[in-house]
Amino acid sequence: MANHMMAKEGHAGHRQRLRERFLAGDAGTRSDEQLLELLLTFAVARKDVMPLARELVRVFGGLSQVLSAPVSELRKVNGIGESTLALLKAVDVIQSRVTARATTPAVPGGPVAGQPGLFDHPPAEPSPHSFSSAAAATPPGVLDEPAAPATQPTLEADASLADGATDAPPPRVRPSRPSTQELTARNSLQRKLQVSNEYLLEFDQLARILHFLLEHRNEKRIYRKSLQEDTGLAERQVESLVSMGAAMGLIVPGRQVLTPAGLLIAEHDIFIEKTGSLEWCHYMGAGSFRNLVWFEIFNRLLTQASPMTQEEWDERLRSDFAGQYSKRTIGEGIHAEVRFVIDAYTERNFSKLELLHRTSDGRLYRRRYTRFSPLVLSAMIYDFGAANGTGVFQIGHLAVAPGSPAVVFGLDADSLRAQVDTLHNRGWLRYETTHDLDQIRLKPGYSTLEFLSAHFEDREPRPAG
Repeated sequence: MANHMMAKEGHAGHRQRLRERFLAGDAGTRSDEQLLELLLTFAVARKDVMPLARELVRVFGGLSQVLSAPVSELRKVNGIGESTLALLKAVDVIQSRVTARATTPAVPGGPVAGQPGLFDHPPAEPSPHSFSSAAAATPPGVLDEPAAPATQPTLEADASLADGATDAPPPRVRPSRPSTQELTARNSLQRKLQVSNEYLLEFDQLARILHFLLEHRNEKRIYRKSLQEDTGLAERQVESLVSMGAAMGLIVPGRQVLTPAGLLIAEHDIFIEKTGSLEWCHYMGAGSFRNLVWFEIFNRLLTQASPMTQEEWDERLRSDFAGQYSKRTIGEGIHAEVRFVIDAYTERNFSKLELLHRTSDGRLYRRRYTRFSPLVLSAMIYDFGAANGTGVFQIGHLAVAPGSPAVVFGLDADSLRAQVDTLHNRGWLRYETTHDLDQIRLKPGYSTLEFLSAHFEDREPRPAG
């Protein structure tokens, strides 16, 4: 009896200390396990809940995945009762509502300020990650001013015109046409609904396109007709494959030539089978604000709402973008794009990353990805920095900024810190934690292209100069 009373007093004292440390801002209470433990103390009385918190993180991958997990899956974990279920789902609903209020589309915070050696994007094609997300209109960790007034982004209704992939020469410039700066600003707000054009991502067919572009790497522009004749593929399929390649940052839209990353992948992994290639292509595809459905799935649907079925994803996206496209485009286009993304991550090469999973009742959820190729992760961070015009990130901001490597791979702040600390130890960036700092500082001389080149050439990155 005495031992039982001592155990109860011990649990009570531990809970009190946990609450006090949390309210005092102790960084040690901010991990997924510690936050879950704190939550569970309000649902489970007179019991050590840390083992349950650890088991939940082990099963589902992280705090956000625990909160958004289906009730049916949570019930399978030993120790979960009705009070715990109610608490977790209540927090999930509150989180979803708070985030939803912050998702009004906003004008991007300014032009891209690239670093020396980083990818050069054509004037009419801003870097895919330069777009502000619906939830973050300014680069993370850069601006403290209020975001620009909300405005509705211009949306594209025709996939072939959106890519600029036509065989006709460009029209003559007339005095009444907008300036280059105006066109760039306008393009930076455009979002493309139909990336797939109702095709699935067949990597072997995409490899045929990449092979032809690799053989003609010195051309400034390649027409789709040439691709059709060489590959023997139908016109619409060529259009679709070029669109997918552009969405993953491998092909320059409108000119149908390889980007610097596309050239590296075509030379070293043309079928896009290796982990590093898939990591980069996922980051570019899911992290680009322009790829409307792809972006929304990985930056909103998989992070904010409870797991939903494919049909529920369709319905949510149709509702969100109703009135911005024709009924036919919304009705058929959304379904085709959702199917394209799910198929790519469950049946095609992206399944090797094990990011997207289905529950027994068909609900889709994501598991945190931590098996990064260090050089590729460095390339992502430097690319995101260049796109947002900064060389300094606050860890907390980067962990929640849509389009960032952290968000598209499902990393929370603690997981991101662990990854960044590894890169810091290798000397590829600085992770500063002294004097109340918790930030990443990019090093001069390094670039996205250098990190990617080092990865594919199996060597150490070499800073310029």
